[in-house]
Order: sequence, then C-alpha cells, then structure tokens
Amino acid sequence: MELSLLSFCHLAQAGAAGNGQAGNPFGSLLIMIPLFGLMYFLFIRPQKKKQQQVQEMLKTLKAGDKVMTTSGALGVISKVSDRTVRILFADKVEIEFVRSAVAEIINEPAAEKAEEK
Repeated sequence: MELSLLSFCHLAQAGAAGNGQAGNPFGSLLIMIPLFGLMYFLFIRPQKKKQQQVQEMLKTLKAGDKVMTTSGALGVISKVSDRTVRILFADKVEIEFVRSAVAEIINEPAAEKAEEK
C-alpha cells in the first residue's frame, strides 16, 4: 500500500509539472506526516515499552531469583548491589555481572518447586 501511495504522489506531481504548473510543496508534506506517525506507532513506541519493561525488571532483582544472562547462562542471584549482581552458577562458582547483563528472570512453575522440596 505504501508503494502505491508513493507512486500515486509521484504521478500527481509529474502530471502537475507536465502541465506547466509548479508542484505544491505541501502535498508531499501532507503525505510524510502520516507516514512518520505510522512509523512511530509501529516501531518507536513498542521499543520504548520494551525498554521500560526491561528497566523495571532490572530494578526488581533480588537475591534468590533464578535468572538468565544475556550470554544465556542460567544461575541464581546471591547478592545485589547498585550496579552489579553476583550470580551463583554451581557450587562455589559465583560471578559478578553488571545489572544490564541479566536478560530475564526465570519463573519456575509451582509444580517444579514442590517436587524439589
């Protein structure tokens, strides 16, 4: 649809120029404004929402949360500070990461937690 709309605008401008009339500069502006609006709602707004969700998740990190890092490693948070988190991956294997390295909190279903106890 976008291609046909742009083609129509170019044909309209070419027709006006072919008749010896100057093209209307506001005609292309009237088309560009809705296109920018469409781009905002399709690309920019969802990205901002996703970024806000990630920021909220990083703020709520606490010791005992099972997390996945951006590299795909799974572990349990043992300590949280302002800028970093310490993640326990295995017995006595603890690595400190910046908070932004945590990709997501892994929520285990209640049935799995009950089986472990």
